[in-house]
Amino acid sequence: MEATEDMTIDELEKLQEVDVNMDKDAFEVNDGVCKECNEKLVKIVQNKSILDGAITFHIIKLKCPKCGKEYLDLDQAEKYDFTLILEKAVKQPLDKLSRRILTS
Repeated sequence: MEATEDMTIDELEKLQEVDVNMDKDAFEVNDGVCKECNEKLVKIVQNKSILDGAITFHIIKLKCPKCGKEYLDLDQAEKYDFTLILEKAVKQPLDKLSRRILTS
């Protein structure tokens, strides 16, 4: 049976529950190959500081040594997005930021 097919009630009732154990790092991307040039990716750490270095985030990336393309796993991408939001927020005038927080 293909995964895209609809299942009948009888088929659904015959399914069994299975316990699955996953390593805590199962969703981290620790290695790979560049889809652009087929080179093995290397792990790098980018330090992103905001508030004149008061807060620093360490973003773990996989980078292609040949073409320079960088890749993030989901957790690192969320952390990177969060740093961008914080950078944008701290660059706004304080009165404008206060009004946005109060109206949210």
